[in-house]
Amino acid sequence: MFSGGVLTFVILFIFAKRQITRFALRSRRGPHVPIGTDAKKCLKKELERRIEAVPRIMHEPRLLSTEPSHYILEPQQPYHYRFRAVDDVKTLEEEIARQDPGLRRHPRESLRAFLLSSLAAPLDGRGQKLVHQFCDTYEFARHHPGEFGEDEYTAYSRLLLKLLDACKYRRHTAPQLRDCSVTVPQQ
Repeated sequence: MFSGGVLTFVILFIFAKRQITRFALRSRRGPHVPIGTDAKKCLKKELERRIEAVPRIMHEPRLLSTEPSHYILEPQQPYHYRFRAVDDVKTLEEEIARQDPGLRRHPRESLRAFLLSSLAAPLDGRGQKLVHQFCDTYEFARHHPGEFGEDEYTAYSRLLLKLLDACKYRRHTAPQLRDCSVTVPQQ
């Protein structure tokens, strides 16, 4: 009787140890075999440095080609309008940068904060509401699982055109704003 209890305890102990080891291996971040195990120390450090740099790389490419023959999806596909909405933001950013080369948005920077800081002044009081509407529609197009079709894209492009007009208007008001900032005394 005593040997049966010991045998059961040993089997449970081995099973528990295997499970713990299995979960420990599964939860590791890296691969099971370290990269560059047989490499020289300097090469191993360089490999680790480059692998650690990967999460910091950010890029927002254009999703649709300007040539229709290069489409990944046909224009009538449901994601086509989402792709166009994301590409239109790039067009808006390029127009803002063309008007003022010092204004560029980093991919990690919030689109809403960037547009509020760069376009709210030319739009006067209704500018913030327009920017918030545009950003909400952009977030819907980019992240929301609901349908984003031609009707939603048409409303989105109307907001985009208003922001592009404000961007062009910004060019005419920017020298006046700079002149005003020179006359303001610093405290």
